[in-house]
Amino acid sequence: MNARRGFTLVEMVVAIIVLGIVGITFGVFIVPAIKANQDVERRAALIDSAEIAVRRMARDIRIALPNSVRVSYVAGTGFAIEMIPTVDGGRYCLSGDANCASAAQLLAIGGSDTDFDILGCFHNATFTGATFPSTAFRLVIGDSNGAVYSASGSTAVVTPASTSITLSTVNGGGAGSGACGASSGATPPTSYRHHIALSVGQTFPNGSSRRRVFIIQTPVTYICNIAAGTVTRYYNYSISATAPTPTSPPAGATSALVTDRVSDCSVATLTTDVQAQGYVKLSLSLASAGETVQLNHETQLDNSQ
Repeated sequence: MNARRGFTLVEMVVAIIVLGIVGITFGVFIVPAIKANQDVERRAALIDSAEIAVRRMARDIRIALPNSVRVSYVAGTGFAIEMIPTVDGGRYCLSGDANCASAAQLLAIGGSDTDFDILGCFHNATFTGATFPSTAFRLVIGDSNGAVYSASGSTAVVTPASTSITLSTVNGGGAGSGACGASSGATPPTSYRHHIALSVGQTFPNGSSRRRVFIIQTPVTYICNIAAGTVTRYYNYSISATAPTPTSPPAGATSALVTDRVSDCSVATLTTDVQAQGYVKLSLSLASAGETVQLNHETQLDNSQ
């Protein structure tokens, strides 16, 4: 006859005590460690997201057309930062420059002109590799106060969107032909440079203090909406005299989410007019499950034109 076996009361009590000790040990030592690790991972994810957002905004601000950054900030609501990124740039030919003499080489400031040379070459493949003639790009010259947003027509600081641009390589005065930037066969040798031709004459009313010509396409706006907890990038829309606000994105723009979980944000400049000082300070706070991180980033603009 088989004896029946089971747990005695003492064994059950001992088992309960052991399990209790294991549970207390787990709760005291292991759970906090797991939670701390989760907090670190959550904080790192917030920092990464905030850094990506801030650096993306700063990059577009740094390459913006001089005097094109517009800032709208409402405490507790958010901010809107609009700018026109430059695709490329160069220095236009004036009389007295090396081998710049003919009407086709010189830019006529204050008078209608359809073509001119730059000193050297453009380098951005987005522009130099385009199919010309092209209406995908516009020229800006002599914008010292943000007039690119309000000016239009054949006497503006920016060429109309309907004006097509042709880019070609021309001889800087020597013989033969070659790639832009290469030396010609003349004695002494000169360099090949880029030539811009416009389909319609343009009268740039003001010269650039540094004789710069900028190639642009369309504006970009970043909007921080605290209520929605997002930072969104708006692009591929037309230049408008009306500046975006935290609650009024640019009309007709394509949008892309930059980051979410935004709990607060702000933007500051040295003066009320960012175009005058060329300085922007961004502040972005992200929060998740009780964790909050704040990043501050200062960006210097090149407002010389």
